[in-house]
Amino acid sequence: MNAHQITAILLAGLMLLCLPAMMPAENDVILEAMTDELNRSMTSLQIENMEKPYYLEYTVSDNRQLQIEAVFGALTGSSESHNRFLRVGLRIGDYQLDNTGFMGSRNMFGGAVRDTGRVVTEDDYDAIRHDIWLVTDRVYKSALEELAAKKAFIKNQAQTEDIPDFSKEKSVKAVAPLAAMKVDREKWETVVKNLSALLRHFPSIYDSGIEMQMRVKNNYYVNSEGTVLRQPETLAFLVAYASTQAPDGMKLKNYIPFYAPTVDGLPKEEEMAAGIRKMAEELTALTKAPVLEEYIGPVLFTGQASAELFTQVLAPHLSGERPPLTENPRMAEMMPESKLTPRLNRSVLPREISIIDDPTRTVFEKHPLIGSFKFDDQGVATGPVTLVDKGVLKTLLMSRRPREEIANSNGHARYVGVGNVAVHMGNLFITAEKGKTYKQLKKELLEFCGDQKLPFGLMVKTVDNPVLSGVDVSLSSLLVRSRGGDPEMTAPVMLYKVYVEDGREELVRGVTFSEITVNNLRDIAAVGNDNYVHNRMITGSGATRSFAFFGGGGNRGAGIPGTVVAPSVLFEELELKTDKGSRKNPPLLVHPFFR
Repeated sequence: MNAHQITAILLAGLMLLCLPAMMPAENDVILEAMTDELNRSMTSLQIENMEKPYYLEYTVSDNRQLQIEAVFGALTGSSESHNRFLRVGLRIGDYQLDNTGFMGSRNMFGGAVRDTGRVVTEDDYDAIRHDIWLVTDRVYKSALEELAAKKAFIKNQAQTEDIPDFSKEKSVKAVAPLAAMKVDREKWETVVKNLSALLRHFPSIYDSGIEMQMRVKNNYYVNSEGTVLRQPETLAFLVAYASTQAPDGMKLKNYIPFYAPTVDGLPKEEEMAAGIRKMAEELTALTKAPVLEEYIGPVLFTGQASAELFTQVLAPHLSGERPPLTENPRMAEMMPESKLTPRLNRSVLPREISIIDDPTRTVFEKHPLIGSFKFDDQGVATGPVTLVDKGVLKTLLMSRRPREEIANSNGHARYVGVGNVAVHMGNLFITAEKGKTYKQLKKELLEFCGDQKLPFGLMVKTVDNPVLSGVDVSLSSLLVRSRGGDPEMTAPVMLYKVYVEDGREELVRGVTFSEITVNNLRDIAAVGNDNYVHNRMITGSGATRSFAFFGGGGNRGAGIPGTVVAPSVLFEELELKTDKGSRKNPPLLVHPFFR
């Protein structure tokens, strides 16, 4: 061996020593293949006279899913699937300035993940490395072009932000046991059929169905800083949905979902059956309910409606996600940004309200929480984050993309399924000091009505989720979403007049909310002492939310799991407007089953 060969071997050894030590879990072929290909790429991936990556991450999601669907007592589908998806995050430059955070003509998502791909489902070391290698090569070449375009854009700007593109975080190693798909498919086919047959007892309902999904996901993650993770994620849900028309042609629908971290955590069949019957009874009652004209006055949100209010109106603005630079002003309009960012350390809610996001909690008052996780999708350990303390905004949910006021991640980067990871809640807890009882809130609602000389106020008990109940969204609503603005809050489903005279409640229909923004939440007049646990799927924001809003291609399970725990809230004044949706004449013939 000559001197040149010895020198080359020593240099190669030194380069490997400079990389963080990443020992894959013993006998885990996937982690071994990811780690070996990452080390090779960090050492050797370079076009001559071009920059090498300074950071690289691989995520492989091993997904198994059982999906069962039934309509009117008969199965319409039952299938199992197994696939693996790869995401590659590659950065060229340095932590201060890299190829990410810029929307040019070649990168509509403005982030580090330029490509994803499928990975073989067999534990074949060479085949897995082959798949990773192909995607990494693609991402690296695109990243070089993106960095060049970004530098050219910055050079032509009179003033640009001097904020790092990527935060430095502690590396972590956590290899948890793998989760397995353990479910009695035949049993659940019977359960789903039985539950769908319940809708045979409601002649007023035209269309209905049950969808059940059980998911088991094992997430593998490695990065060039030394983080190695293997974390399981499981979810089970069953949703019943139904739709019909009122005699005047108005479309009506209702739904009820059941979520749990595992299939064994779902309610018993009898409990779900009772909930589905109640849902169908409510929809039947809606067909006979009077139409409400436009309304301005006090509104009380309780239960699911209150939790959805915070989910739709507040939660997207708790993200500290800094929008990317863009050379196209029209594209800039599509980028959502929190309207709360200018109000850090200022009042954003009534003084009695505080908010904490805590993905580490798994149960609240015996209710399972599905928004739980230990590490986010950038490999950062999560924990409780106090967002609002006695009405004052203290901080925001963060990924590894810093902003001027917040330099580091708090472990809330999550991958919804389109583009890059984005910032989303896990388990959001809204609490109130000295909350009032339902009876006190109702009394205060009627007092507000008396002050405004109104014969009745409104109480909202449930609002729509079109991903679950069936999509019926106007084009204008979609455009609002795609521009990154505040989307309209979804329409009330169970809405009641509460009469001042005697306190009686009357079911009504036919209105939607006028614009409700995050600023309206400062006008909350009273808060309840109740806690409604609301598990749901989070479907992103901006253009991503628009895609998922339509079910991600018809999938009622689109999105990522999250939970909101919220009390009832009372507004002294909100506006509701007439629903101008199209109306068609009901079917000419009676449902054949009820003829």
